[in-house]
Amino acid sequence: MLDFPSTGEQSDAQATKPAPDSVAPEPLVRADEYLEYRQALARFRSGEWDADRWATFRLRFGVYAQKQAEKFMIRAKLPGGRLSFAQARAVARANRDHCGSDPHITTRQNFQFYFLSLDGTADFIEALNKGGLTTREASGNTFRNVTACPFAGVCPKEHVDAGEVAERLSTTWLRHPLVQHMPRKFKATVSGCAQDCGASTIDDLGFIAIERNGKQGFRVTAGGGLGNKPIAAVEIAAFIEEFEMAAVQEALARLHQRFSNRKRKMQSRIKFLVERFGAEKFVELFEEEFERAKKLSQRPWQPLDWRQPTGDKRPPLPGGRIDQHDGKVAVVIRPPLGMVSSDQLEALADIAEDAEAREFRLEREQNLILIGVPQVQADRVISKIRALGLEITNEKEALGNLVSCPGTSTCPIGITNSNGLAEDILGDRDFFNGLPETRIRISGCHNSCGQHHIGEFGLHGLSKKIGGQPAPYYQLHLGGSYEHDGAVGLPGPFVPARHAKQALTILIADYRDTRLENEAVRQWVERLGMAHIQALLQPLGASLDAEEETLFIDFGESDPFTSAVAGAGECASPVVVGEFLADLAEAATLNIDRALEIDDWTEALRSANATVISAARRLLLVDQYEPKDASPDHILAEVRARYSLDQALLTRLDQVLASVAEVQSGGDLDRLKADIRSWLDAVTVAVEAKVSIPEPIKVPA
Repeated sequence: MLDFPSTGEQSDAQATKPAPDSVAPEPLVRADEYLEYRQALARFRSGEWDADRWATFRLRFGVYAQKQAEKFMIRAKLPGGRLSFAQARAVARANRDHCGSDPHITTRQNFQFYFLSLDGTADFIEALNKGGLTTREASGNTFRNVTACPFAGVCPKEHVDAGEVAERLSTTWLRHPLVQHMPRKFKATVSGCAQDCGASTIDDLGFIAIERNGKQGFRVTAGGGLGNKPIAAVEIAAFIEEFEMAAVQEALARLHQRFSNRKRKMQSRIKFLVERFGAEKFVELFEEEFERAKKLSQRPWQPLDWRQPTGDKRPPLPGGRIDQHDGKVAVVIRPPLGMVSSDQLEALADIAEDAEAREFRLEREQNLILIGVPQVQADRVISKIRALGLEITNEKEALGNLVSCPGTSTCPIGITNSNGLAEDILGDRDFFNGLPETRIRISGCHNSCGQHHIGEFGLHGLSKKIGGQPAPYYQLHLGGSYEHDGAVGLPGPFVPARHAKQALTILIADYRDTRLENEAVRQWVERLGMAHIQALLQPLGASLDAEEETLFIDFGESDPFTSAVAGAGECASPVVVGEFLADLAEAATLNIDRALEIDDWTEALRSANATVISAARRLLLVDQYEPKDASPDHILAEVRARYSLDQALLTRLDQVLASVAEVQSGGDLDRLKADIRSWLDAVTVAVEAKVSIPEPIKVPA
């Protein structure tokens, strides 16, 4: 490849140039997107696509295989947890018609739906799309749902509506080739004030609204995460302006694509780049990529509505009846473990519309919040909701903040039935009478879908042996909280699953009785020491007495427990070889025009060369060759050698290389674009001749 000519530095005006008005924002929902899914399913059913290709595709539409054979789970994507009443009715109808369980509110403000047949997934996605909801990129190695403060838009303490920001950020890169097949999934969140109710410390990317020197903007963190190696996020920017947020996303996505490990998926989150380079070097790499991204146009960004906070306290979580900053009321509805029936959802929508409320919110605590209830309607609304069998209370009680993932009730990689344990706990509230409210989090394995690391009392499932026989166990985690610098809970003792409920009551009771004034759980544990915790739970050790046979039966199960090891979920599985390179080639093609908008010919030519080389690398990968020499000259030489019989392909390669060289000398840019497209099309034909791989994603103008 040829060297790039120098065009000099860009001006400050160019560095912050917004997208032209002619560029349309990407919609969150496309009512006909289900057609693409139906076509792919038909290809899989006909045998045109193999299982790997199909799995790669369906994951980007939020479709996971369940533990149960031939059953599937689907996740809808709701940025900031915002749910209109019409969408709630669509969820209820679709779930009633196609699913075998109630809709489930997740810890990332989504809905999950269970027990669908494979063919039923297409009908279900169609029903959601037509009802104004999307499943697109709710799973897979993509930009996942952007979460936000649950009281965004109504909290007296906020600077800006974080839920609106979350929705904008979700559409900024939705369906874009840069983020369709990243090395690993990418989670982001937005907080409306420094209280950080969006929990930025546990996500790959966090935006926290602040005011600095009279200007409104965001503090930015990155590299947080839970799972098998919990790490708190680090600050990567002390302050950015709102129109720079998309460039932050792009910079991190490009670092992820360039440096993350595609072969070891369990070590491919952003947090591992922070660990690999160190925080200081990682920030330096981000700043370099951020400066580059800021020069390029982004999708349109209308100014946000900022406000001056009117209070110094956020609403209590999970709360009950809460006063909003606009004089209206928010009502926190607590469905057990986030499960709410179709009938209840429809009835809630009727109640809300009758009261002229604003919308629903799904929150990380798996609750449902009704926003914008007029004060005069609040008591009547609460009474009607309680009549549906749903809980609303401002009273603090021990189980008021209990969260669990599904565990082995549906998850293929779960070890214990965390949902079964949580249901048993909720069904025996008397066991917890008189104990203070604490944040209890339960996960069925170490992957922390129940966010046990940030529970004041967290548990994660595992397998241990009793007398040589495997039994379900939980490890305790104590004093976690995303509100205190992302503190991850301290790892504590192991207890048999059947003793977990008793272990919780012992610990919470001792915390109640021995804590100092205003002492948090973490400070309590650190003051008394882990030996004290061990001693409290010593009587719960397992034995093989006849009365202990239940130790080998997990909650919600009837058969004896069998040893299991949590593995990688489907979203961590390798994508079909070469797809990410097809994406990168398409993304580089789009960057040619972005660079030309600011007259940056260096960047335009760099992008043109990147398009050619990404596609060439794809050809080598599908030929099962990964060159140690990654230089462009070596890659192109290998393509010529390995595809010497494909003259049509090599002709396209020669044409595009000639066009790049000519443009460097003032040649025809339109011809270059046409030759790039011909080259990419020829590569796709050659790839399809070797292996079944989906065509690259194309973004509409």
